[in-house]
Order: sequence, then structure tokens, then C-alpha cells
Amino acid sequence: MTTPQRIGILAATVVVLILAFVLLRPGGDDGGSTAPSGASSTAGSAAGAPSTAAQPAAKTVNVVNGQPQGGIQTLSFHKGDQVRLRVVSDTADEIHIHGYDLKKDVEKGGSVEFAFPATIEGRFEVELEDAGVQIANLEVQPS
Repeated sequence: MTTPQRIGILAATVVVLILAFVLLRPGGDDGGSTAPSGASSTAGSAAGAPSTAAQPAAKTVNVVNGQPQGGIQTLSFHKGDQVRLRVVSDTADEIHIHGYDLKKDVEKGGSVEFAFPATIEGRFEVELEDAGVQIANLEVQPS
């Protein structure tokens, strides 16, 4: 195999890997607007355009001293709903939503937000992954 052929195969492989990463990464594009929350846009207000007012408020789980404040909450949704979950933590860790296999790092004193469609029915653990501490249950019921 010649050097130009090897370079061509390598370039094609890199392109495929980049596309796979962009399309399959968790916590990526949730289909929402890129405008800041609370901002209104006259460009998107044409007939038939989705309204930003239809976005459900994020359900918040507060983590204090590495534990869910008020105990483990059950966050209930129906299949087809848009799940919006915000975790505010005084502990740095990875937040993992089992079943959907979504993961995001939260800094000490920071917060992370997940937004995704509820497509899988069941009850799933939300946890501080590194600490192994469950902070919530995500429950998706039939629509």
C-alpha cells in the first residue's frame, strides 16, 4: 500500500470518528434554541414554529455534603415528554442517569443540566457516579 493510500484511509477514518462523536455524544444538541433562556425571538415566531414557552421547567436536585437534600426524589415523566433535570452540587463528581447512559461532570459548587426526550419507560437511578451515591429516581411512565 502506498503512502498516499494510507493517508487517504487515515483521513477517512478521522472523518468517520468525528461524525460518530458529534452524532452520538450524550448531552449534545437537545433540539432547543441557541438563544439564551428567557430571550424572545421574533424570527422564530412564524406560524407553525415551536414556542419557547412550551419548554418545561427543569426539575432540580440539590446535593449537599455529597447527599441529595431532602432524600432521594422520584422525578416522574411520561414517555414522549422532554426531561429537563438540573443538579446543583457542593461536591465535584460525575452525574450519571442510568438507563439513558447520560453523564456530565459537575464542579464543586456548580450545576449541570440534562435535557432529553423520555423515550425509555421504566425507573432509572440518577447518581453521583464516583461516590456511588444515588441522588434521584427518574421514572418514565407510558404516555
